Amino acid sequence: MFFISLFAVSCSFDQIQDMGASDSDSTGIKNSPMVEGQVLPPDNIKSIQVYRGSRKTAIPAIELGTDEFITLRFDEIDESSRMFRVRVRHRDADWSSSAVMRDFYLSGYREDIITRGSPSGVQDPDYVHYRYRFPNENMRVTMSGNYLLEIRDYESSDVLFSVPFFVHEDAGSTRFSYEELFGLDDRYRVHHQPFVRYRYPDIVQLPTSDLRLFFVQNRFWGRAREADQEDMSESGVYRTYLSRREAFVGTYEFRPLDLRRYDSPRPEAVEIRTETVPPRVVLFRDVVNLDVNPPRRTPSPHGFPRDDERARYVDVRFELEIPDREKTDLPVYVYGPFNNWTINEENRMEYRESTDSWVGRAVMKEGRYDYKYAVVEDGRIDDLRLDDSFASTEQEYTSLIYFRDPRYQADRLLNIQTGASR
Repeated sequence: MFFISLFAVSCSFDQIQDMGASDSDSTGIKNSPMVEGQVLPPDNIKSIQVYRGSRKTAIPAIELGTDEFITLRFDEIDESSRMFRVRVRHRDADWSSSAVMRDFYLSGYREDIITRGSPSGVQDPDYVHYRYRFPNENMRVTMSGNYLLEIRDYESSDVLFSVPFFVHEDAGSTRFSYEELFGLDDRYRVHHQPFVRYRYPDIVQLPTSDLRLFFVQNRFWGRAREADQEDMSESGVYRTYLSRREAFVGTYEFRPLDLRRYDSPRPEAVEIRTETVPPRVVLFRDVVNLDVNPPRRTPSPHGFPRDDERARYVDVRFELEIPDREKTDLPVYVYGPFNNWTINEENRMEYRESTDSWVGRAVMKEGRYDYKYAVVEDGRIDDLRLDDSFASTEQEYTSLIYFRDPRYQADRLLNIQTGASR
């Protein structure tokens, strides 16, 4: 009896530690693309990528019980390599803390170690590139669901940053569709109303209470919207969708930036200064609603920084002209995968009366990125206000179907599907 009690106390203490470790709010801003509990990196950690296997375009989602794996890559601006601790946290469908204890969702060690990285072959600044693969021989997941992968300081064990990933069961079958809606706002933007037809597995007895479904646009996991309408008219099938008032704006626009070689002439660059540290690239001025016939393109909201050790970090200067009818007194920011889609003072833009434009900067690695301009009003990100009215970027949608497991009082991820708008 003493042994059983001691074991229970030990598990409870571990769970308390687990729950407290990831509950900090890193942004404090509403409508953030970051999920609850996600920790943003310090300024010296950049170019974070997370994806399935070796496909950089793949969503970070693996099937439980298979050989699929998650790849994490990042740089630290430093001259020498060091070690990091790695921990994995299970989260519920809404990214709140999960009640399930570590021993029920993870096998192997409590944490893993990143032992070394690859120093860059360039300077000003020097950096070290790290690559990590999960699961591995040290740690494996035994339960599906939402997860945070935490990278911690080796000495202090403080969380440096975390990234979300998914483990699904590929249970049941999903068919995704959407409808275009018009006239839902004063700008007459097209909206997308997503629908899912899900044939659920036998473990689901009461789909209306056992299942939850979330829709995500363009992999902004922190902006997931839970389906609020359902239809149970067909036996064994759960039909669910977003109401019209919750539909996504279907003209969410991204601006492309190609910096795969900063010192080669690019159509986006008006000036390149190689004598500065780091090198500086000055972009042509962006103008809201300048292009009335933009080409159709697939977005890359997660970015593609170069992986080779000769890639440089570049100080990129942005300039934005806002027409009179769109003028604002609110603070304007540039953001994208190069700053983890976060709002911060480093990327706040300054209005210059002499040019009647907004000027800002961001330090990023050579590569290909998408970016946006945003304002912050009443503590909430508005990254639609400065979009072009003639947007034509494809929209990517992901549906995630969760089952509330009564044994653990936690959410399992049964099925995940991704599709793009036409």
